[in-house]
Amino acid sequence: MSNGWAINIDIEGFSKNYEYSEDRKTFAIRALAELMESILKIGTLCFPGDPKINDSDRLLVHQFGDGFLICSDFPEQDLTRVISISVAIMRHMIIKGYATKSAISTGNMSDIKKLYPKAVHDTDNGTVRLGRGLMTIISVMGTSLTKAHKLSNTQSGAVLILDNNLVEIGLPEGVEIVKVKNDSGHCGYCIDWVFSNLPMSDEISNIACLATGNSKTLIEKLNSYCKQEPIPPDSWVEATHLTIGCGRA
Repeated sequence: MSNGWAINIDIEGFSKNYEYSEDRKTFAIRALAELMESILKIGTLCFPGDPKINDSDRLLVHQFGDGFLICSDFPEQDLTRVISISVAIMRHMIIKGYATKSAISTGNMSDIKKLYPKAVHDTDNGTVRLGRGLMTIISVMGTSLTKAHKLSNTQSGAVLILDNNLVEIGLPEGVEIVKVKNDSGHCGYCIDWVFSNLPMSDEISNIACLATGNSKTLIEKLNSYCKQEPIPPDSWVEATHLTIGCGRA
């Protein structure tokens, strides 16, 4: 790939849970915190960019609402690491009781703060005073965000979507992929994050102390999530199951 990879991962049903009740609002916030912590652990324990080991493996992460954009520092010709990170996080989250969606694409990110108004450009903490109020700014933008976010919107469900262009690179051994029609009627690809066999994903979970389980446990947790109020739409459940082993049996 000519650009670095990017993972757009967010909490499924965040707004619906947040608005449903006080208990589910707390559930949504805890889900976001759990996702944040899992990324922190992977970044600090698995891929810290240690100059003595591998200075180029560091991750660049940006929060946008109820999700995160995880980017590689450099282009990588092999998809093993990006898929393994996505799978490890999605498995951890469903074990904890939270559903997520991921989309893997490519692109770049750059600091655009210098193009903002001087009052914003001169700040160093991401906030600008508005009298007694505050403006919080995002100082980065790029095709990593636009492409991965756009890709995420093409499929419904707790799915792991892979950019069509990346399929041509070749998938790591053990990765199960499903060809599906997206919400626009065009064909796309999803990775089976439940049944794919990725040793690096298991290694990441072990080093970062993330929760994991066998396919039976993951399916049980997913089915349990689908029965909680507010219950996800049937179309969401069907779309999820179509991309994992239980939907293709």
